[in-house]
Amino acid sequence: MEVFAELFERIDQTTSTNEKIRIIADFFRRHDADTNAWVLFFLSGQKIKRLAGAAKLRQWAQELVGYPDWMMEECYAAVGDTAEMVSLTLAAAGYTGRSESFGTLSLGDWMTQRLLPLAGMNDDTRGRHIVTWWKQLEPKAVFILNKLLTGSLRVGVSETLVYRSIAEVFELPPSVIASRLVGSWSPSGEFFTRLGLPADSTTRNDESSDVLLPLPFCLAAPLDGEPEDLGEIGAWQCEWKWDGIRCQVVKLGSQIEIWSRGEERITGTFPDLVCAFHNIPGSWIVDGEIVAGDWRSPSSFHILQKRLNRKQPSAGLLSANPVSFLAYDILQSHSEPWKHRDLAERRMYLEQLLTPYVGKDVGISPLLTPVSWTDVHKLRSMARTHGAEGVMIKSKRSLYETGRKRGIWYKWKIDPLTLDAVLTAAQPGTGRRASLYTDYTFSLWNGEALIPIAKAYSGLTDAEIRELDRWIRNHTSERFGPARSVQAQRVFEIGFEGISRSERHKSGYAVRFPRILRERTDKLAQQANNLEDLAQLFESLDARPTRGRFEETRSVKSLPPREQMSLNLVDEADPA
Repeated sequence: MEVFAELFERIDQTTSTNEKIRIIADFFRRHDADTNAWVLFFLSGQKIKRLAGAAKLRQWAQELVGYPDWMMEECYAAVGDTAEMVSLTLAAAGYTGRSESFGTLSLGDWMTQRLLPLAGMNDDTRGRHIVTWWKQLEPKAVFILNKLLTGSLRVGVSETLVYRSIAEVFELPPSVIASRLVGSWSPSGEFFTRLGLPADSTTRNDESSDVLLPLPFCLAAPLDGEPEDLGEIGAWQCEWKWDGIRCQVVKLGSQIEIWSRGEERITGTFPDLVCAFHNIPGSWIVDGEIVAGDWRSPSSFHILQKRLNRKQPSAGLLSANPVSFLAYDILQSHSEPWKHRDLAERRMYLEQLLTPYVGKDVGISPLLTPVSWTDVHKLRSMARTHGAEGVMIKSKRSLYETGRKRGIWYKWKIDPLTLDAVLTAAQPGTGRRASLYTDYTFSLWNGEALIPIAKAYSGLTDAEIRELDRWIRNHTSERFGPARSVQAQRVFEIGFEGISRSERHKSGYAVRFPRILRERTDKLAQQANNLEDLAQLFESLDARPTRGRFEETRSVKSLPPREQMSLNLVDEADPA
């Protein structure tokens, strides 16, 4: 536990990707396979089932140190995170680090011999064990232990970084490691050792497979500059960036699995799509997007959200909230890999495979046909009218790489929708920001009252966060546990991707992916936007124009196969 806590701290203290890879690879080289398997499990973002709730940890810690309720509340308010509050409180009271040998127990032994057996104990027995461990661990290890117990441990590394670290240890390509970590797996020394087998010693999705697994996803990088910087437009393929759920569909004979980009099996959530995929013969892996409604004119992502996390959706839910699938890449066909072929070749084969089966449930992401980068600028400005978030720009010669590799795929998202809102509440963040107020609530005017419309925590620099934290502490009007309502004085420009109606929100609306764009120091709180502005913005988005600068000139089914995949450019000023 101590060495895992040290690893966590070292990773948290650097922002260098290469340094993080070096730190993790060095750890794996120095420790046993069982420990490495559990470390990999947590670095990959996976969690064990919660073994103790935050309230219980706080109760046991309070009983140990003997602090009154008000003092525990003050400690939590200062930190904002139960795991860290408990570790700091115990350390301040002198209850941690009492054993020099206890911390040498390997993480693998900790998990199998101590933590996992807690699940079968009652609260009293579980509490006695945890209190004993607190007394024998150093504060940083107590913090990690508490995070593991509550299932809330987060480590600041990406999946790609983890793949690269293990690949460096085993001297294998990161893509091989990534493919072996897709899907569910149980941490064990045997599993970790198998990751280092030669690259040609395992096959995926063959007839003996127990489960159909996806391939590691290829991700697009944000387009930071102008598209003109990419060179000749003829070398690039353009299509819409759909506002849906990225997924891979894996078919092997009559077996079908749907996997989200987060490597979650979502087959049961979309039985209607599974039926549609059964009509497409052969064995294949197709990459694409699940969108709400008909793929020819996708509905709001809010509609799609009603289908999420439903393992066995009812017939009524399926009927009321239909979905469809837009394919845009093929990665494997009849056990033949396609990911190492050029995108242009993959696209051509994708059309040959799917065109005969295009219908209301399954479509092929249309290729846009701009003849200049000026046309791409116009397309991006029209994205919302097509139910899209922007434009994808992909090199026609690109392979299907693992992770986010710059230079091959770009996403050029539309500018966010914006409103000026008043800061009305805040609460502490987590991790390194647990002692700062970093999670903010923003509100709009409704007559004389301010109504919350969004919570946001990104968009400010560290210096701005520290300044705002001091201001919040000095301008608090009420406190609700760790949260504070503040005086309505500061206005911020909030950006978001979409708006949907919501009965769960007092405002009647929910905004998607809200973040802070800037503070409006030039505005008084009374000059911020109101709910009527939000409603008008929603109505303007909901009313899609029947004709835009770029539109499909004929229905998809009436076109020859190749033309079905294209959008023609039509200018509003051109009467033809």
